[in-house]
Amino acid sequence: MTGKHLYKKTSQLMMVSLIGLFFTLQASASNMPTDRHSLLVEFLRLTDKKPQWQDPQRLRSLEFGVKNLLNDGLEPSNYQLKRIQQLINQFDDQIPEISAAEDAVISGAYLEAIADLMLGRTRNSNVERYLNYQNQQPNAFAAIVQLAVTYLDEPSVAFDKARPQVQEYQSLRTAHQRILEQIQASPSLPLITPDRPSLRLGVIDPRVTLLRRHLGVEIPEIDSDVYDQDLMEAVRQFQSQQGLEADGIAGPQTFAHINRTPEQDLVAIRVNLERWRRVNLALTDSRVIANIAGATIHYYQDNQLEFYSRTQVGRRDRPTPLMISEISHFTLNPTWTIPPTIYRNDKLPAIQNDPSYIQSNRLTVLDTQGNRLDPDLIDWDNPGSILLRQSSGPHNALGQVVIRFPNRQSIYLHDTPNQRLFDRNQRYFSSGCIRVEDATLLVNKLLEATHSAQASQFDSLLSSGSTRNINIGQPVTIVLGYWTVNATPAGDIQVFTDIYGLDSAMLSALNG
Repeated sequence: MTGKHLYKKTSQLMMVSLIGLFFTLQASASNMPTDRHSLLVEFLRLTDKKPQWQDPQRLRSLEFGVKNLLNDGLEPSNYQLKRIQQLINQFDDQIPEISAAEDAVISGAYLEAIADLMLGRTRNSNVERYLNYQNQQPNAFAAIVQLAVTYLDEPSVAFDKARPQVQEYQSLRTAHQRILEQIQASPSLPLITPDRPSLRLGVIDPRVTLLRRHLGVEIPEIDSDVYDQDLMEAVRQFQSQQGLEADGIAGPQTFAHINRTPEQDLVAIRVNLERWRRVNLALTDSRVIANIAGATIHYYQDNQLEFYSRTQVGRRDRPTPLMISEISHFTLNPTWTIPPTIYRNDKLPAIQNDPSYIQSNRLTVLDTQGNRLDPDLIDWDNPGSILLRQSSGPHNALGQVVIRFPNRQSIYLHDTPNQRLFDRNQRYFSSGCIRVEDATLLVNKLLEATHSAQASQFDSLLSSGSTRNINIGQPVTIVLGYWTVNATPAGDIQVFTDIYGLDSAMLSALNG
């Protein structure tokens, strides 16, 4: 072997060795996935292992894109920002010497940023594992590399295309930028003392002036500490935006939301941006998104919002499982076979306390083979293996319709006779399944949009009172997800209760 070929072979081996060492150290330091190595190997193959970062314009575009990752809730320093900036500064004086290994390291950071935007930085963690569906996306890594190669001259454009395009993500990103600018422009306001009497119309209190400042309400020259009509309306509007009871009275719960610091909001936004990235590739153009933390539901048809409503979701001790599935069919005028947990914890004690409970709630007692039993002949202190089934009708706990989709936990969406509970601010009442306000309207829209054979018969089938299953025209993606912050396109945020306490684990994984 000639000296020239030996030198070339040695250089290649050194580059591979250095790249391997870099990714080993990175994975060890940040507990991040090792898929970055596979991405880089494929990238180098497609670019014939040629240097890619000798062009200052290309580097400046990469620098711009990496710096803007801050508004995605990602830390730019994780993507070789310092070294990129050093190389750019060297270009101002002379053409710098960039080794093959260093060039590959920058390429690795470029690929990693695209992957983190498209799939989520915590994608290989065990946090909120339902989001790990991207393992079902065999072409995801190939798409990342292809995107990186296609936009090598404009890396910041590659980042834009890798980001989730859904409005929820874009709005949260706008909110992150707005809050950062707010922090830089002015210090946070003092907190309002919450443990004193609530503020209401006509009250005179020194906290009123500070409340005006928090809400951006004009402070009058006289009587600035009087809780007047203008301030009450501003409080009512704030409460409505935050999903609180909009009564215009500033009490502990309202103060808790007002006293949130911008820094707290940034942390919450970071966590929820990551959730949208993790679920990104599952978001088909037509989809149903049930936000468990916010107790809301949205249905998009061809990326246009077709339906929005409130929901009632699982309480803290009986949480609604998080999942991604596809709506397959509906049950009209359903009966309800009471699940074992509800039977054991709720229904059996109610029957033991009041034997007439069975008749008043139109329950039928069955053995495990489905044979009807006489409730008067059962020892309710030791009932044995039995089932309770509620007949269909307006009294039925599932209401008029059930929306079904495959899952191991037997979870579904359904109507409910308890409509008054939708007016509550905190709607965590169920034992796991999701009660949907205007559920019949949602089913009707899904049948029509998917061209179901029974779409035109929906009203007559529903009014018949007969229990019946009907198929959706084509499956529609459904996500039972968990987002504790929502944002408007203008960047105003709405914070929901972290009812299941999931934010801290996601934040730890994101920072890890």
